[in-house]
Amino acid sequence: MKLTERLRREAENIWERIFNHPFVVELYKGILPIDKFKFYLIQDYNYLVTMYKCLSLLSAKADYKTARVTLELAYLDATTEIENYNKLIKKFNLTIDEVTKYEPAPTNTAYMNFLLSTCSLQPLIEGLTAILPCFWSYYEIANYHKEDLMNNPNEIYREWGSVYLGKDYIKIVEMLRDLVDRIGLDYSYERLKYLFLLGSRYEYMFWDMAYKKESWPL
Repeated sequence: MKLTERLRREAENIWERIFNHPFVVELYKGILPIDKFKFYLIQDYNYLVTMYKCLSLLSAKADYKTARVTLELAYLDATTEIENYNKLIKKFNLTIDEVTKYEPAPTNTAYMNFLLSTCSLQPLIEGLTAILPCFWSYYEIANYHKEDLMNNPNEIYREWGSVYLGKDYIKIVEMLRDLVDRIGLDYSYERLKYLFLLGSRYEYMFWDMAYKKESWPL
């Protein structure tokens, strides 16, 4: 069994709860209140900007071969997820400048700080493992709910979800998994397990944050 397969198995309980979270279920069925999706869209755009920075940080500490892959990952992410978000933002009559001025919610702030600190201060494999649950779980979510996605009455939600079943996005997941499998083979499994589970927990918390439209208490 490959390393990433072992990590995925460890997180099965968390991912099952993600697949069945009310935000995810309602989004793929097309019944999620649009104000909750707008909140999610703004929060996630700011998160994706951070992810782009994380990929750049990882590229800077990698050898030439790995750096080429991580830079390609950054490019693919920019031309799939971020490009799709740029289009969706316009449908809500928002500009990128407006979106990036929104204050991230507490959970989003914590998640972004976890990724930035891991990718900047820890070894390359730790950063790659920390970001893996985000990319990988979005594909699995879309695949799990693909029948609902095909029948989704909300055009915006269909447009958003279809990206994660596209060949370019699947390529991102496969490339990232291959990197972790190759580089992490001789690394501490317990450490990588901890990071993968923590990233998975933050993914669940992000969906929960969006459903509750979480805000700062003060």
